[in-house]
Amino acid sequence: MAKKWVIILFLISGLVTGCSSYQELNQLGIVIAMGLDYLPENDLYKVTFQVINPSENSSQNPGAGGTPVIGYSDTGKTLSEAARNSTRKFSRQNVYSQVALVLVGEDLATKKGLNFIFDTFERDARVRINIPVLIARGSKVENVLDIMPALDKIPAESIISKLKNTSAVLGEHKDIKLYELVSQLSSKGKEPSISGISVKGSVELGSTKGNTEQSKNAYTYLNGVGMFRSGKLVGWLDGKKSKAIQVIDNTIKQSNLSIKCEDNRYSSIEITRLKSKSKVDVKGGKAFINITLYGYGYLDELLCNKNIGREKVMEKFQKEAAQELKKEVLSGIKAAQKAKSDIFGFGEMYHMSNPKKWKSAEKKWNQLFANASVKMTVVFKLRHTGMNIETYPY
Repeated sequence: MAKKWVIILFLISGLVTGCSSYQELNQLGIVIAMGLDYLPENDLYKVTFQVINPSENSSQNPGAGGTPVIGYSDTGKTLSEAARNSTRKFSRQNVYSQVALVLVGEDLATKKGLNFIFDTFERDARVRINIPVLIARGSKVENVLDIMPALDKIPAESIISKLKNTSAVLGEHKDIKLYELVSQLSSKGKEPSISGISVKGSVELGSTKGNTEQSKNAYTYLNGVGMFRSGKLVGWLDGKKSKAIQVIDNTIKQSNLSIKCEDNRYSSIEITRLKSKSKVDVKGGKAFINITLYGYGYLDELLCNKNIGREKVMEKFQKEAAQELKKEVLSGIKAAQKAKSDIFGFGEMYHMSNPKKWKSAEKKWNQLFANASVKMTVVFKLRHTGMNIETYPY
């Protein structure tokens, strides 16, 4: 009986194999960020990797003198070829499961577009699709990734935190994920929009570990939102104009308004809630867009000589806030119309509400959107004015 069980266990053990793809951690390079660019002078693609430096991130050996990440890049006729060519420069095999950021070069976005880029990512199961995507605006991809931040150890993590904070606090830079871009590229009536990031200062000094102690040498900052048409970058929404994107698609969490009063002084309102409704129609070969926006907030700072406790003063203040909000959103829509880029998805709304009529409007929607009549109604209410209803004398 014992012999029988020994034979059975021996046969079963032959079926149990180890991991054929097993590798030691010290043989792998953990990629935290990827940069993609195009070199028009050579007609080549360039891929840049930011890899975690384990010796600098180890709890047993903190601050050994090097940088917490290692950057390297290479070129090729395709993105895949460029990525494979880079293995000549790095002693470890790349692991892509921890990629947290994709950075696209401005030349690549403008001259080649996004369509084929994300085809590569969709086919590669090793890369997650819930990671943010940014455009390196006016800066080389590798330069953006090289800047060492003062607070966060990893440059990619610093960039991601800036994007999340700006999106949540100002509502000016939407945190677009890879899967959202793939969806928008195949969408009918909505063009992609991607936030831009730039470098300020000396790249040479900013790429050293000393920049973590004195970040005034160089730093990265969010810089506008790129507008696309047919997959290619065609323009930028700068400043408060980019707020319109999150207002229209109802993803804005928080923002602020500055209301001008006498003597070039301003008062500040924190927006705590915005809800928009849009209706789109096409009549006589012209598109009509009607937007209704409801907003709520509270008085954040009062530098005007006004008693906000008076009903008439409060009503006037709310109207001024509504006018300022309307001005900001319409300026963003007009900039997108000029670029013929419907990043707000008005065409998609029309497609959903009038699928039959959309068939005749689809091919000429970019022009219809550019010439569309846009009307906007804004109602804004202040829920409270804080602990004081009057301002201090100036």
